[in-house]
Amino acid sequence: MSRLNLPLSSATLVALFAALGMILILAAAPLSLALSGHGPAAGLSAASVSGTVWRGRLTDAAFSGVRLGDVKVGVSPLSLLAAQVRLGFEGDAARGAVSLGPRRLQLSDLQADLPLSALAPDAGLAAQVGLTDFDLELHSGACRRAGGEVVLEQISLAGLELPGLRLAGTAACAEDDLVIPMQGQAEGVDVQADLRATPAGVYQVHLILRTTRPEVEAALTAAGYRRTLAGFETTLAGRLGLS
Repeated sequence: MSRLNLPLSSATLVALFAALGMILILAAAPLSLALSGHGPAAGLSAASVSGTVWRGRLTDAAFSGVRLGDVKVGVSPLSLLAAQVRLGFEGDAARGAVSLGPRRLQLSDLQADLPLSALAPDAGLAAQVGLTDFDLELHSGACRRAGGEVVLEQISLAGLELPGLRLAGTAACAEDDLVIPMQGQAEGVDVQADLRATPAGVYQVHLILRTTRPEVEAALTAAGYRRTLAGFETTLAGRLGLS
């Protein structure tokens, strides 16, 4: 039987041991150390942080002012072989995974229940956002793949609460933009909302409301909605809170 000889130079051996050492250091690195610089800059805070980057825990965490509760997080070691970082997370308000690579960001299997103010602070309406099986893949900020259900509930529009109104739609990509067409009905109110978010993090929501309720008509008129043949219309615009 012949022996396979793989000569290694001194430089190659040094590089291999250095890489192994970095992996061992990273494996044992406290999660608090990994987040100490990047967490606050990204709007992430927690009462306490424990564990390692592979398996850690954030206690009483908040992101951009939105309380997330206790969150379990962990990096997938296999993702590093593909030159990307995949971080899984599971908490009271959201669970799923986010993958980061060169000029690439991907959200996978996201389940979340968040206030709209966290995503669009200047939207001009209040609501609770529910995401189910939400997927989003961005390349250099441009939408390349999107899917999953998006729901708005507990909606307050033009200062008027609309009990029972539930807007629902499916996320998709249109050219480079993320688009989510939604519609829903409540007593005496029919709403169509078309959201579009650009790679620059700017969003527009075109709203069309049809109603038979005088108090809703009065509130929409006072808020500056245009009365057209399609109904009461307006366009809300701003910058995404997480961009």
